[in-house]
Amino acid sequence: MFKSFNFWKQRSFKKILSQPSQRLTIYTRDNPDSDSLASSLALKRIAEHYNMDANIYYTGVIQNKTLINVLGDDVMKTPAIAHSQNIIAFVDLLPTEVTGEKFTPTVVIGHTLGNTEGIRSEYRDIRTTETTSSIMVEYLKKLGVAIDKRLATLLLHAIRVKTRMLVANFTLEDVEAYWFIHKYVDMELLDSLEHPSVKFETFEDLAHAIDNKEIKGASLFTTVGFVKEAGTIPKVCKYMLDIDGVSTALVFAVDATKIHIYAETVNMELNMKNLLKKAFGDWSEVTGSPFNASTAIPLGIFGIVADDEKSKKILLKSICDSVSARYFYVLEVE
Repeated sequence: MFKSFNFWKQRSFKKILSQPSQRLTIYTRDNPDSDSLASSLALKRIAEHYNMDANIYYTGVIQNKTLINVLGDDVMKTPAIAHSQNIIAFVDLLPTEVTGEKFTPTVVIGHTLGNTEGIRSEYRDIRTTETTSSIMVEYLKKLGVAIDKRLATLLLHAIRVKTRMLVANFTLEDVEAYWFIHKYVDMELLDSLEHPSVKFETFEDLAHAIDNKEIKGASLFTTVGFVKEAGTIPKVCKYMLDIDGVSTALVFAVDATKIHIYAETVNMELNMKNLLKKAFGDWSEVTGSPFNASTAIPLGIFGIVADDEKSKKILLKSICDSVSARYFYVLEVE
């Protein structure tokens, strides 16, 4: 099917998963999307195929409630990535994207267009596909692992979302993975995943975003203000892109410790990950793809102010001015 997962890679990979009396701890990215979760579940199934117990952990928030229900006990939330005596695997997550303490997982599988230098994992498979799910479909096929309807549907859904139904920025690997996996799919479940229910908090944040929006040309900037959790901003950002004439949108939210920024575009000429790196890369790590990217900037000492109602408006205005200035400046340069 694909050339990347060759005989030698398969041998190295199977050697890791065949270690007796070992468990696999799988970490995926913060606020994981469908691609992160589907590809992590695929690795879990592969590990179980080789009689190795595996657990999947994520940080942040899963926005799609249907996705949470479908995954059930296969994924668990954790406050932070931690060292373990188990074999650690990063899926759709690079060690260079983890802030704070440095980690060297045994296994790293993911996709990126960025710099992968300095990753010293025993096994690594990092490609320039648009989805990690496409990579994992190849693993399932070549290793002869059984694919149930739930896993197949999650993988296909992830590929459809990340490649915009194979319309934008897809690769040959994505197309071939889509073709191979589609025959196992549960169409009713796929429809549920692609039309999820929306949390009430999303509509509240959407109202704030509409009130606070600033539009320059085809670019929109807004904030939902202070929140308890920032998991709604990707959904709010997608709604902002539905505004007539808007092709690029940035939404940010502030919680007790961080400024959460999410940006998305339908403009094929822009690369959102590179754009956010230029605007905010000096402040924090940026993750994402050419079409959507995010970053979380520590509030630092200003986190104390965030607990003071009287100072919140001043702080939010200051953050708005700073973030919007950088955002619009980089857009103009681009």
